[in-house]
Parts: sequence; C-alpha cells; structure tokens
Amino acid sequence: MQWRPERTLWIPSAKGFPGVFPLSIPCGLDSCLPMPSAILVFSGLLWNNDTVTKEEGRRNMLATISCAGIMLAASHLLFSAPSDTDRAPLPSAAPDDAIMDKAMARDVHDWASMAFLGKLDEETAPRIALKVLLQDHSVLHFGQSCIDTPIRIGNRSFEHGLGTHAQSDIAVVIPEGAKAFEAQVGIDNNHDTQGVRGSVTFGILAGGKEIHRTPVVKGGDAPVTVHVGIPEGTKELVLNVEPTPDGVGHDQADWADACFVMADGSKRWLDENQNPAIIECAGLPFSYLVGGKPGRDTLVLDDIKTETASGKRIAAIRWTDHAHMLNVKAIVTTYTDYPAVDWYLVLENASETEDSPIIEDLQPADVLLRTGYVRTPTILHHLEGDACADSSFLPKTESIEAGKSFRLAPTGGRPSSISAFPFFNTTYNDEGVIAAVGWTGQWCAQWDRGPSGPTRFRAGMELTRFKLHPGEKVRTPRIVLMPWRGDRMAAHNRFRRLLMFHYVPKQDGKPVRMPTAFQTFDRYNARPGWATETGQIEAATLAHKLGFNHYWLDAAWFPGNFPNGVGNWFCKPAELPNGLKPVGDFCHQNGMRFVLWFEPERVAPGTQIANEHPEFVLGGKEGGLFNLGDPEARRWLTELLCQRIEEYGIDVYRNDFNMDPLSFWRKNDAPDRQGISEIRYIEGLYAMWDELLARRPGLVIDNCSSGGRRIDVEMCSRSVPLWRSDTNCSPNHSDWSQAQTIGLSLYVPLHTACAWLPTRYETRSSTTTGLLCQFAYLDEGFDADAAAKCVAESLRVQPYWYGDFYPLTPASIANDAFAAFQFHRADLCAGVVMAFRRAECNYAGLILGIQGIEPDAVYRVEYVGEAGESRVESRPGKDLRNDLVLRIPEKNASLLVFYARE
Repeated sequence: MQWRPERTLWIPSAKGFPGVFPLSIPCGLDSCLPMPSAILVFSGLLWNNDTVTKEEGRRNMLATISCAGIMLAASHLLFSAPSDTDRAPLPSAAPDDAIMDKAMARDVHDWASMAFLGKLDEETAPRIALKVLLQDHSVLHFGQSCIDTPIRIGNRSFEHGLGTHAQSDIAVVIPEGAKAFEAQVGIDNNHDTQGVRGSVTFGILAGGKEIHRTPVVKGGDAPVTVHVGIPEGTKELVLNVEPTPDGVGHDQADWADACFVMADGSKRWLDENQNPAIIECAGLPFSYLVGGKPGRDTLVLDDIKTETASGKRIAAIRWTDHAHMLNVKAIVTTYTDYPAVDWYLVLENASETEDSPIIEDLQPADVLLRTGYVRTPTILHHLEGDACADSSFLPKTESIEAGKSFRLAPTGGRPSSISAFPFFNTTYNDEGVIAAVGWTGQWCAQWDRGPSGPTRFRAGMELTRFKLHPGEKVRTPRIVLMPWRGDRMAAHNRFRRLLMFHYVPKQDGKPVRMPTAFQTFDRYNARPGWATETGQIEAATLAHKLGFNHYWLDAAWFPGNFPNGVGNWFCKPAELPNGLKPVGDFCHQNGMRFVLWFEPERVAPGTQIANEHPEFVLGGKEGGLFNLGDPEARRWLTELLCQRIEEYGIDVYRNDFNMDPLSFWRKNDAPDRQGISEIRYIEGLYAMWDELLARRPGLVIDNCSSGGRRIDVEMCSRSVPLWRSDTNCSPNHSDWSQAQTIGLSLYVPLHTACAWLPTRYETRSSTTTGLLCQFAYLDEGFDADAAAKCVAESLRVQPYWYGDFYPLTPASIANDAFAAFQFHRADLCAGVVMAFRRAECNYAGLILGIQGIEPDAVYRVEYVGEAGESRVESRPGKDLRNDLVLRIPEKNASLLVFYARE
C-alpha cells in the first residue's frame, strides 16, 4: 500500500475542549502497514449502572412492549431508509477483480508440485522448473540481485535474470524444444560491491560433467556472454558459481538474461513466473525424526491420487519408508483462483506385528521463506490470543533479524488462548506469506532466521515423541500457506476471501448468515422466573418483536447450573417440565432460530456423566475432561447431543469449553507415547462435530471456548466464533470491541460480539457479521423503540461485512482515540465505513481516503449519525479516495457512512 500525501484537518471539538488543533499522522495497523494520513482521535466509554425493577414491573413492561410491537419493526425508517444494495444477498463467490491473483495461484500450484513431487505439473506449468541445491548466502532472487537491488553488471542493467551468491548450485530442468542456454554473467554492481568487490567463476554442468566455465569475473567487470548448446539427451543443467581463493565476501553473482533459446528462436526466461515468496527447497516441506534420524530422507514415493472439484485440486500423495515400515500420506489442496496451498499428513505403521521406532519432532510444515538480504529484517505480524482482556486479538509485530529466532504457542491446549493466535503474516519487503495452523490443541510455530538470510518456518504440535502400534495411524495439524506480493491489505482480503468461500460453513451455497441474536444470561441468570419455560418464551417473544432472527438460551437450563452442573445434559425438571421443545417450537413458529449452550467436554464432579460414566472422563468420578479420544465415549456423547439437538429443535449448537486440556493430555501419555492423547482427542472432536453436521443439515456450531480461545482454520471450517471473547460477558467494553474487530477481521471473516445497551455507539461497536444483545428488557425504563432501531441498523450493515475489510485506524484500546474501519462489497460497488469518537477524544473528526473506489464513478453517500439522523449526497469517486470527512461532533458517539456507486 502506498503512502498518501499528508493532510491536516482542523476540526474544533464540539464542547468540553478549548480551541482547535491540527493533527496529521501517517497511521498503520501495527506501525508497519501504511495507511492514508488522517486526523486520529481515540476514546473511552463509561456507562451508568442499570437499575433492577421488581418482578411485577417486569410483566407490566412486557405487556407494554407487546402493545407497541407493531411499531417497532418500522421505527428505524423515521431517520434513514436502506438502499437496494443494503438488501443485497450474501455473496456466493469472490468477485474477479484486482484483489485476486490467478497468476500467482498457478505459481503456488507449481510450488506444491515441486515440493511434494519434485516435478512440475505438466498441464499447468508455464515456467522453467528449477531447484536451489546450494547457496551459501541470501536466497535466489528473480529479476533482482541477491541483496534486493535491480540486476546491474558493470554499466549494464537487466530486466531478467537470477541473482545468487557464491557458492551456489541451481538445477534447471530443460524445457522441451530448447537448443541452447545463454546468459550475461558477472558480479552485481550495487552499493555493497561498489563496482570493485567480489570475484567468482561461473560454470555449467550437464549429466554431472562441466561443459562450460568462465574465467574469473570481478566486481566492476563488464558482463561475460555465456552461450552453450544443449547436449543431446540432457534433461537438466546445473548452474554453478564458485568463489575464488580470496573468499566469498561480496560474491553477489548474476545470471543476467538467463534463458533457453528454443528451436524457433524464441527465448524462455528462467526468472519468468517464478514464485516470489516460498523457496523450492531440496527436501519435502515437512520433517520428523524416526529412530533418531531424519525421516523424510528415506521416503520413497509410492502412490498419487488426484481430483479436481469446486475450484480446488486435491492430491493424496503417499510415500513409504521401507526400513521403518512407515507410510506417510499428504493430503494437498491447491486452488484455481487463490495462491494458497493446504496440507496435512497421516502417518501409519505398516507393520502388522511390531511397534514403530520412536517418531518425534513431527513438523507438518518445514519450509524456507524468501528472506534473503541479512540487513533487511523479516517482519512477523500476528495477533494476541484471547485473554478476556483489553489485549484480546490486538495486532503485534516482531522483527526477526539474521541469526535470530521467534516462537509462538498458545496457552494450555486451546489454539487461540492468551499467548498466541494461529494465523500470521511473515513479510519481507513487499512480499510475504500468510499462514494458518489448523489444530485445535497445543500447536507451535517457529521462525529461525539463518545468519545468511533465509527464514526457516516450522509448525506442528508442540510435543510429539511417540511410537505407533501395529496398523495405527495419526494425523497432523493442517497447514495453510498463501504467498503474496505487493499490497499487504490486498493479501489479507485475498486470504479472507479464501476462508469465506472455501472454508467457512455454508448455507444454500453461501457463507452462513451469522445470527442477530437476543440473549440475557449474563444479566438475568440468577433472577427468579427468568430461566423457566414462561420466562424464556416471554424473552423470545420480545426478541421477535425487536427484530432479532435468533433467540439464545445460555448456561441456565440444566440441574446444578453453571459451572457445577456441566455433565448434566438434561433440563431442570421444575423450571422446564416440558424440556426446551416449547421454546424451540416458539422460535420456529415466529421465524427465529434457536441457540442453545452446552459444555460437553468438561465434567463437574457429582454430575450424571461423572457418576454414571467415570470411565469416559480423564479424572474419573472427580470430574475433568471428557475423553473424546476414546471412540466409545465419543460415540456415546455424539448420540446424546444428536438426541438433544433433535428433541429441543436446536438450530445453533453452542459448544463452550472453559478449561485448559493440555495437562490432562500430557498426564495421560506414556513416556513413549507423548502427544498421542492430544492427537486422539482432536481427531475425536473433529469426528464428533462432523457427525453432528451430517446428521442435522443446516446446523450451525459455535466454537466458543471461554470466548475466542478455540479459533483456528479447522474450527473455522466446521463452526463460527459466535462469542468471540468473554469480554462480552460484562458491559463497558465497546472500545475493546472495536479493537477486536480490527485485529480479528484481518484473518477471520465471520465472528460476532455482544452489545449491552440499546445505543448506537454500543451496538455499532459490537456489530459484525451479526450482532448479539444483552439488553435490560426487564428493567424499568428499557427503551424498546431504541433497541429495535439498533437491531434494524445492524441488519442493514450485515451484508457489507461479507466483503473486503480495511482498517482505517490502528487497533487501539485508548479511550482518547478515534477508531474507524471499512467493509467493501466489490460485487456491489458499495460498502460501509464505521467510525467511533471515544469518550476522551478531543478531536471531532477524521479525514481519509477509502478503498475499493472507482475514481471516475459517482457514489451515493449517506451519513447516519449517533441519533440516527441521515444526510445524503453524491460524491465523485476521486473525492472518496482522498477526502472523506468523518465528523462526529459529540464524544462517545459514532457515525456510519454507506456508499454505493450510482
């Protein structure tokens, strides 16, 4: 993303602050992503405590709300009416626009073919296959020197070529029809070599024999022409650069204009269409030790099965280690329209009688990233895990210099808990790799920057050291890599689209529509009469009248209550004598879906499961972790859940998980089976959820885990983060919600948050792809009309959240700041900007440019203020790209800007 000219906007504070102040700040998402310069003002939020009325007042209020119900659905129209684009359906596919990179998708498919099979796919490959066998410093560059400068030898500059460093060997597959190889070779002339440093010789080998060698070439020398015919029957050349006796210092060697001359006289450049972000390393892109020795070195390719469907190419590749009787299978997916590759491994002991040797340090990802020049740091962008704190999902940046390492792992066995988040973007100059680890357990990722420049990236389970019994299989974490070049935010949106259209749950061929739901457990779970059949139907009645499309009952329906009753998955007989079917039926009769909370993986002592099935619990009668790694236990629990889902009419199954499982897994492992309990548990979890989805079509699963501590790409393919953080469990966190949206939306397209008050500032702060509300509907003074307007506005905003995301300010929790972000539907040429002036912000506005705008088009722009007041104007696209003014006169207030091409 390019810097824009700085601007200074003078906006006086509406009240409470003397004078006017200019502010012009080049802002960034995490101080590394350039954004339009803007006036930034940030803020905080204070709420008065809600008062609690008597029980009789509650019933009078419900009656009043019921009488007024006819007016609620349309009350939001008093201020602003949605345009046609606001009523648009959710997208079913990504638009074919500049965000997509189909050319690079082909490159990534080629990389996967080379990495896993050692050869290019002949049907798709438009480039010369080459492999770096050796390079002592930096990495192989295409169209650049090995220190990231344009190729220049002597006084000549070159557009094409390979930039390497002595000593190096590059194996090049000769394309069919090639007659000769030619290049201009020499020491690169740049600020480091200064036209005098460096000395090497260039050689070419065919069939292991040298067929050409240049004399010594020194820094500042003119390029030397190399032209050699292709010996008959030769399939591969090796391009060799050797240092001279004076050492390798400054031996930055260029194969400029390197090409094959074809029979018809045309030239095929070696640097054309090469992948710019992932290095084709000599070995397979995973690693492990077996019997104390590198396992991938002894694998023999045994079988390949491929299929193509729905824009994906899926290959099942199997290798055999005959010496250790071990089969390794990789399930590798590439995409027609996305430059991404996805894989996981399955290891199997092929012996029918013997245990395998110890398998350890199993890393399904072990690749080198293109981070060559030692003076340019590798920059890692990642997020904080969810800690139910102000830090949840805040972006972080690490600079990894040559010779340094960095490691990430979550806390306690939940993949996005506290200390790590399993999505990250590793960048180097204007290119990088977005990566995701799909493992709903204790994963680990490590970046090791070598002293010569390349970065080794490894990811997998944190601890693996086990033998496999005869015929036993295990699977590994899933790895997703998406290389990119150019605009970093375009890459993030490309990744969001990948998840949106190839991973997240679907309904009717489209990404699932997230709930706009009413739930008040955290307000009223201890209030007499609330968690009863009558109380719940009253609440659902109000939810329908306010415009919600989901009604949600949380942890208040089973004996023992939360948390002491987890393990009693049946209704309280006195409060819910007919079970929950009447509540589910009421929701369905009124066009709503029913959301119900469970926590089946945690078992409290004294509950039904602890007493009747202690053999299913890691912890036994004293309670603990329900063992999904036990197939019998998993089948029993699956049947129970399917029964409850069917019986109660559950549409959204909330699977909470309020414990750290890691200590249970580790304690259950024998010394020679470390990691097996975790693997079996995660395999069981996926199998159970897959069966629930198969047996109840249309079911949506919420992956809540003390909030958002169980978010990973495997979870995102089966479920949604409906309760993205337990910061939702209490009021006064609107500013945190804004920051969470900015951080989390970089990678994860679907998630929801909760509003506690029916004000626009509060509900806009929590509006995402859906909205959850804990309004004080039983309290005196509850404003049902205001609540209905907030719900209707959230539904109006919802379709734009299924588009591209652009943070317009950094993710900050400061209460004196201004927060803003944009969601853009490229298929609609429309979107929304959401802006917030926080409680202590002393500036009344911000000026910026928004993204996705066509400069020559004209747009209908609607500004909707904190009170719902609306102003509409037409604006040229070129103005919106540079001069959109977000003016918010009052503190603790917000602004929506809807725009659509006319």
